[in-house]
Amino acid sequence: MKPRFFFEWPLGPQVYRSPQAIGVVIAGALINAGVSVVIANALGLAIGYGLVAAAAIGLQMALMPKPATPKPSDVQSNIKQEISPRRKIYGRYLTGSVIVFGFRRGEKSYVLHYICEGPIAGYVSFRLDKKPVTLDASGFVQEAQYQVGGRSRVQILTTLGTSTDGPFAALLTAFPELNTPLTPFRHRNCAMVLQIVEQVPQEKLQDVYPNNLPGLQVVIDGFAEVYDPRAGITGFSDNAGCCLLTEVMDVYGLTPSDVDELSLSSFSEFAVHCDELVALKAGGTERRYRCAGLISLDGENEGRIKAIADVCNADVFMDRQGRMTVQRKMRSVPGIALRARNGDHLTVQIEGGRGLQKLSNMIKVTYVDPALNWKANEVIWRHFDLIEEDGVEYSTPLEVLLCPSSSQAQRLGKLRVYEMNPEFSGSLTAGPQALDLMEDYVFTLDLSPEETFERVACVNGSIDYDGESMTVSAPFVIFRDGAEDWIASTDEQADIVVPPELPSYVDDVGLAVTVSVELQANSAPFLKFSWVGTGGATVPDSYSHDVEVSPADAAEWSAAVVTQSADTAKFSPVADGGSYDWRIRNVASGKTFDWQYSTVPVTVVVDTVAPQALASFSASGGSGQFVAAFGSVNDAHLATVAIFRAPSGEALDPAIHEVGRFAVATGISYALPITSVAGSFDIYACPLNISGIAGPLSGPDGAIVS
Repeated sequence: MKPRFFFEWPLGPQVYRSPQAIGVVIAGALINAGVSVVIANALGLAIGYGLVAAAAIGLQMALMPKPATPKPSDVQSNIKQEISPRRKIYGRYLTGSVIVFGFRRGEKSYVLHYICEGPIAGYVSFRLDKKPVTLDASGFVQEAQYQVGGRSRVQILTTLGTSTDGPFAALLTAFPELNTPLTPFRHRNCAMVLQIVEQVPQEKLQDVYPNNLPGLQVVIDGFAEVYDPRAGITGFSDNAGCCLLTEVMDVYGLTPSDVDELSLSSFSEFAVHCDELVALKAGGTERRYRCAGLISLDGENEGRIKAIADVCNADVFMDRQGRMTVQRKMRSVPGIALRARNGDHLTVQIEGGRGLQKLSNMIKVTYVDPALNWKANEVIWRHFDLIEEDGVEYSTPLEVLLCPSSSQAQRLGKLRVYEMNPEFSGSLTAGPQALDLMEDYVFTLDLSPEETFERVACVNGSIDYDGESMTVSAPFVIFRDGAEDWIASTDEQADIVVPPELPSYVDDVGLAVTVSVELQANSAPFLKFSWVGTGGATVPDSYSHDVEVSPADAAEWSAAVVTQSADTAKFSPVADGGSYDWRIRNVASGKTFDWQYSTVPVTVVVDTVAPQALASFSASGGSGQFVAAFGSVNDAHLATVAIFRAPSGEALDPAIHEVGRFAVATGISYALPITSVAGSFDIYACPLNISGIAGPLSGPDGAIVS
């Protein structure tokens, strides 16, 4: 297939090189109107040259790069940092972002990302530091790595890039001084992501944010306004033909109503062709031509369209009515027939089609494979007969980065091999009827009855028209049979092997944890943790550990101080008599494992030894009070004495009848006056240690209060 320049007149520059072709048409019309032949020919040629010059100038202007200057509604006018380049994404695709704003306020950093031009169909998944993450309904990341103190420290908010999108409320709440019409954060028609990252304690920083700000990637279903000419509707689609038409209209500012500028019927037929099902070697089918990937909007007009055309064997040009038209670049169905028996061609020259100066018998195709995490991959398609003929492999590269399939890439590779290695090439001279080649350059070449030769040929250069002799001449090629055939079992030569998830052999280890209560130098209690592998399992020396403690059922976790080398940890302050939950986890080779939780709370008991009985005890009544007299013994475990008052003859209930606890010293006698209501009572006394553990009960002794 000849090299094509997009939006030339049919078959390249031959039209504006041949004003005679236009002149003949105009001259014929003038003659029919009664104008003399000489005058008609002169006028026709003059007008023809004028129209061709105008068409050439218009074509040149159309093909000039569009200026990158944004419109007022573009994102550049809404964001302080200019985005370069703007981009559009078709199909499903993994992409990074452009950070357009980042600032810290309080304990949170606000990072605004530009994804692409909108609207897009939706966000499929999110990744932080290249690892998939899940979000809750409010956008908070749920992975354990980003959970500190019982809550997520990273939030991700999104917009689809519709025309009604406003700024992120969370951003303007944090930066109210920016909430004016002329400041940033108005992003209509841009898909945006706001990443809110909250600060964590210094000792947690390496675990939560090992790479500082987590890098953001998103998998999206891209542009949501792809025009489908078959149904006359817009929506999300990865049909390569529909994406091609959408890009053509975007580049040249056209709409579906511009029927004088677009041959929608040709694009509709081509979209049907792209949706045809093709068998796969591994079983099943896929649509023939899909498009998925990124188009840079600051690229050349030709380059933007060619990037999509290359993934679907498309040839975009202007038909004789000046409409943008698409056809399959390599095809075996001819548009017209030129037959010798009908006198359609005057002379034909044919020779072998392969050029010896640039042999190519295999194509290395570079594409982007979703099965390989959207990484660029290379497949090779070989023509084994040509390799045998040449005796050595000659490779040619083909880059189709909007191609999302290995099988599709190989089909494109096969077409390119056949395009570069025609079976025959030649030239022909025919009558004016051959001007139809300007509408469809694929034709049937029939040499019978002189030669038994009838093949499908394709013009691969300029079509020249000689007005004096009224002849058309053009070069052509005849491709080898089977260019469009696809037998999956043999033609699908490359088997893509998706690498398995290789285990790192960094496994979680169950931990058997021992917790004890100990006293600091100031007698304040603290919890001491130590651990070993459950069931005698070995905990590798390279593992570190996190330990956190929370008041029972409070879910307010605080970090303990861990001594990694000793597999121990300390936590304080804790209250004597308080109950606490704990949790521990392994950290190994950058991987943080799940928490292992305590099954029952730990109760802090500083002194587990009950004090001895009081040396003596008695009680006496009085007016408005009674006196409890007792003597303490020399006992280090004695801390307080509890006094109980029960109505005479009633069984003692400590929870109800306790009137107070009194700090005492050891080896001293006490007579404590205690205010009381009037009545006859039984008085008791009980020694307690610092943790409230009771010694022997003394009493009762009667007391009457008046």
